[in-house]
Amino acid sequence: MKILIVDDERMAIKSLKRVLRRVVPQAELFEAENGEEALLLCRKMAIDVVLLDIQMPDRDGLSLAQEMTAILPNINIIMTTAYPQYALDAFKVYASGYLLKPVLAEDLKDALFNLRYPVKEKRKGLYVQCFGHFEVFFDGNAVHFGRAKTKELFAYLIDRRGAGVTNSMIRTVLWGDEVSNDEKQLHYFAQIVYELGKQLEELGCADIFRHTRNAYAIVPEKIPCDYYAVLEKNGTLKGYTGEYMAQYEWADLYRGDYNEY
Repeated sequence: MKILIVDDERMAIKSLKRVLRRVVPQAELFEAENGEEALLLCRKMAIDVVLLDIQMPDRDGLSLAQEMTAILPNINIIMTTAYPQYALDAFKVYASGYLLKPVLAEDLKDALFNLRYPVKEKRKGLYVQCFGHFEVFFDGNAVHFGRAKTKELFAYLIDRRGAGVTNSMIRTVLWGDEVSNDEKQLHYFAQIVYELGKQLEELGCADIFRHTRNAYAIVPEKIPCDYYAVLEKNGTLKGYTGEYMAQYEWADLYRGDYNEY
């Protein structure tokens, strides 16, 4: 995320940078002390968010916001000011947010979480999505599993959050009423276990998968995941719209809990 701070006061810029480094430490921060510098930066790069002071000597922030939007139609403008009477005017220019100075970390976090044009970050490394359909990404690209059951096995282990599950438990989940000790099914199960381990190894993530002769688990602490983020940080379920691993019937058992949450 690229964030531009526009303010004619150096102390205000420094204060905002300190708060931003706490709230979004991964963001790229830029600064401008007047409107011309701000417009130049908008022309040079794809700024995602602007923290814009409403009152500046060379021009007011409201007109500057309109010029920035003309350059970058999907830019998010968050107005900052010490004067609450400008709030209505700020939203007339379709601002994503309005913050009173001094800007507090919690208020800034809320504003960045509810942007008019959400910023889609290309995540590095492994990322697991549980809300909606279960999907696995690596460096922002979807991971393709050779067999649907291999992907479902990984989904079930993710759901178990590091708890060990036995061969028979997993096969009951994957095959339901059709589970059996048929040699063909046992061989197929062995293949998908091998494929999952091989896939993770090729991604450089072999250390997240643990298995003994008859038990399997993942290491949740090493897996970035929307579901885990909610559990670990007591966060909000913004990405949850009523579906959890929607393609798997066994996940129905848990959706009621998330709806209640």
